[in-house]
Amino acid sequence: MINTYNETSLHNELKNRYAIKAHGKIEQKIGKYICDIETKDGNIIEIQTRNLAKLTGKIANLLQEKRKVCLVYPLVYINYIERYNDDGVCLSKRKSPKKHSMYELFDELMGVYPILLYKNFKLEVLLIEQVEIRQVTAEPVQNETKTRRRLKPWIKSNKQLKSIIDKKSFSKPRHYIMLLPEEIPSPFCASDLAKTEVGKYAHKMLWVLNKMELIERVEVKSRSYYYKIKDLYTKD
Repeated sequence: MINTYNETSLHNELKNRYAIKAHGKIEQKIGKYICDIETKDGNIIEIQTRNLAKLTGKIANLLQEKRKVCLVYPLVYINYIERYNDDGVCLSKRKSPKKHSMYELFDELMGVYPILLYKNFKLEVLLIEQVEIRQVTAEPVQNETKTRRRLKPWIKSNKQLKSIIDKKSFSKPRHYIMLLPEEIPSPFCASDLAKTEVGKYAHKMLWVLNKMELIERVEVKSRSYYYKIKDLYTKD
C-alpha cells in the first residue's frame, strides 16, 4: 500500500540535492526551529512545496540572526499522474492536460510578500516536471486539506521529481519587476495584464507588487486602478 508522506519524495529529493551541493547538513536545529539544510557557512536552505506563508515567521527570525536564507519553491510546470491500488499495482499513467504558468507563483507570494525583499533572503523557483502519485479508494473521499467541493475516489499520496526544467532566482526588486510582460502599456491595469501570458493571475500579481511597493497606483479610469513601476526601479 502506498503511504501518505509528511515529506514527499519531491521534498526529500530536493533537500538531498541542495545539501550535497552546499556541503550542508540536513534537519538541523537552529534555535527553536528545525531547518531543512544548514550550509557549511551557517546559512539556511528551506525547501517548501506549497504554503510558503507558513515559513514567513521562521525565515524572518533566522534573518534577524544574520543568517542568509534561501527558500526553494518547486513550481509544477508539467504534471504526470500515476494511479495505484491498495496492493501497489499501477493502474494507469498519463500526462495531465492542465496548463501551468510561471505566474502561478503569485498564489504563493500573496502569503509571503513581507519577507521577499529582506536583506540576505533569496527565493529560488524551480520549474519542474512532477509525477503525482494517486491512491485509488473504494469510495469517494475528502482530500487531506479538506478543500474538495466534490469527493473523489482517490487521494494524493506522493509527489516525485521527474526533472528540473528551469531555475529562477529572486532577491532584488528588479527580479520581480522583470515578471511584468514587456508589451503592457504604462500606466497599466489588471485587464491589460490579463491579456498577456499573466492571464488569470493579473489581479494577484498587481496586489503583490503593490504590497511590495514596486508599483504604485496613479489613476482610476472606468472603475479600474492603473499602475506604473515606481520611478526608483526599472526593468533593466
